[in-house]
Amino acid sequence: MANRRRHVADVDTKSTLMDSVSAGTKARGFLRSLLARERVRQTLLLYGSDIGLIILTFGTGILNSRFLGPTQYGVYAFVITVVEAVMLFAGFGFPAAGARVVSLAKTRHDEQAVQGALVAIALVMGLCMSLLLATASPLIEWVFHTKEKGWFLIASLLCTLAPLQAMLTQACLGANRIGILATLNILPKALYLLGGLGMVVWAHLTAKTALMLYFGGSLASCLLALIALRIRFDQVRSLTREVTAEVKRYGFKAYLGGIADTSTYKLNNLLIAGYVDTNWLGFYSIASTMVSPMVRFSIALSNSAYRSLGQKKSINKKLFMANGAFLVASAILIAAVVRPFITIVLTRQFLPAVGLVYVLLATAFFQGMYQPINAFLCAHGKGRELRSISLVVCAVNLIISLALIPRLGAYGAAIGSSMAKCCELLGNIHYYRKITRQSCSSS
Repeated sequence: MANRRRHVADVDTKSTLMDSVSAGTKARGFLRSLLARERVRQTLLLYGSDIGLIILTFGTGILNSRFLGPTQYGVYAFVITVVEAVMLFAGFGFPAAGARVVSLAKTRHDEQAVQGALVAIALVMGLCMSLLLATASPLIEWVFHTKEKGWFLIASLLCTLAPLQAMLTQACLGANRIGILATLNILPKALYLLGGLGMVVWAHLTAKTALMLYFGGSLASCLLALIALRIRFDQVRSLTREVTAEVKRYGFKAYLGGIADTSTYKLNNLLIAGYVDTNWLGFYSIASTMVSPMVRFSIALSNSAYRSLGQKKSINKKLFMANGAFLVASAILIAAVVRPFITIVLTRQFLPAVGLVYVLLATAFFQGMYQPINAFLCAHGKGRELRSISLVVCAVNLIISLALIPRLGAYGAAIGSSMAKCCELLGNIHYYRKITRQSCSSS
């Protein structure tokens, strides 16, 4: 009897082991088939570069604050802020229009020729930007009471790369060269961190050397992208006219909408600092950083699909489902770990940011949900629709923020941001349904 029971137990054990081995084999097979899909690989590559960029940004922040000191770090941050502000207003829709023109190219040769025209445009824009900063540097230094002279003159000689980097990023997006796009995303910051550590070990890190490293990293990444893309400078004049026409039809309208979005977001930060204090601005910034991985995945997924979306009349439902599933799962995970994470990593002094994270999870969810639709509208050149959405969202965010921030502080900004992003999601859905209906009726 005992032998019989042992035999039955051995059979059950073997059956359980075989079932577990079979389940493991099926799981590995499913994972292999999933990773064999180009869209999945591209999304993971872009998302990995985004997460890596967050980590590298954190590392460079520690490096700069520790070895530059408050004065030098302040000068460095101020120069970079001015350059980025000029770049924000200097694009005029050319990068977005360039991505669309590249995506419509029929052959790889045509892609490379369009990219060559975009590089030429970017170099002209960079030169103009450089001359503008060089001319305005004495005035900027006088207005902001910069003690040491020549900072913006140095920046003006180097900032010619900023438009080129933006244009190459959009060129890679339009051509679906996701590997090069991920490299452009992460390489400048990685090179800066390596160079900064080298300066700390073998020399002395100052604001001027930090600026040289910043733009040196951008130069190296741009050169690598130019080589990898094998850009051709064929028919530059005619292709420049084609890109300019696309800017007038689509790019400039999307550019105006982008400025409205960015300026409203920056205004929220200023209102928090003005009506509350900079401590709560810091908590709001931490909370925004905590939820940013949610949106970055949706952006990576949408960017990997950008080129194909321009050739389709609607978005595949699987794309919506994958995006929504990730957003829900990541929101639950962030909500579960945010309090212990902040307590362990940032200390209990930063626990007021936890409540803001819970509110901003809704913001990130809405923002992530409309990314595939937004990419679809961009790929189809719907600049007027994108501008309309941005202006409405800008007005909603402005009104709600002005009403709530004086009463609720940073929570008012978080609630206003959530409601604005909900309106942006609804606006994207409205125009998407309208465009898909028109496509069905025309066909």
